[in-house]
Amino acid sequence: MRNLIPFLVFLSLFSWSASAAEDYYVWVDENGVTNYAQRNPQNYDANLVSRTHRFGESFAEERRSTPSDSPDSASKTTGSNEVDPDAVIAQEREALAAKIASQKKSNCNIGKKNLVRLEAFGRIRVSDDKGENRIISDEEKAAKINEARQVIRENCTG
Repeated sequence: MRNLIPFLVFLSLFSWSASAAEDYYVWVDENGVTNYAQRNPQNYDANLVSRTHRFGESFAEERRSTPSDSPDSASKTTGSNEVDPDAVIAQEREALAAKIASQKKSNCNIGKKNLVRLEAFGRIRVSDDKGENRIISDEEKAAKINEARQVIRENCTG
């Protein structure tokens, strides 16, 4: 119980997913199979996955932007070498909407977990700026409950 509030604060402030412990490479071979390795493979265009370059995010964006992925991709031309700007914008909007939806889902889950914990425990201990522990007041707890409810309202869709 002593460490509950710092954990709740951590969850509410940081909604990033866990990063990989070690760097590795991801690539798709000629058979369409996704491969993973600790060493960069020869003769393949592999993507490095690390703490700063997470799996899925950049890899998916790079694959979406590859012209050969689909015949309806944003690289469809209007002439011989012209790119259709409306298709490019639509693709970018779709990618951004997917990122926002993913972030909202994560925020929704964090808000629900925080609310459950705030309502489940009678006394909640926090560390102040000086590192001293204290129990939050009923008013502070009510404010945190209201904040969690607001996060749920803003991020959880029915």
